Amino acid sequence: MKDEIIAALAKVTNQDPATFSENTVIKDIPGFDSLQYVMMISDLQESRHIEIPLDKAIEAETVGQLAAFAVKVS
Repeated sequence: MKDEIIAALAKVTNQDPATFSENTVIKDIPGFDSLQYVMMISDLQESRHIEIPLDKAIEAETVGQLAAFAVKVS
């Protein structure tokens, strides 16, 4: 899941996926705002079939924490 989240994050921020790791603090990503966060969550749900409960998405501080809350759906 971590790699899929990093790919979605890179897509939304137009950055190289190598920029991010499981220890990346989400709020410290330059230029990354709440709208981009919603776009990333939407991309994960629509194209990658990954669900993240909203309360957990808000709670997550790092990419790794966000990955821990992610659930693959068919």
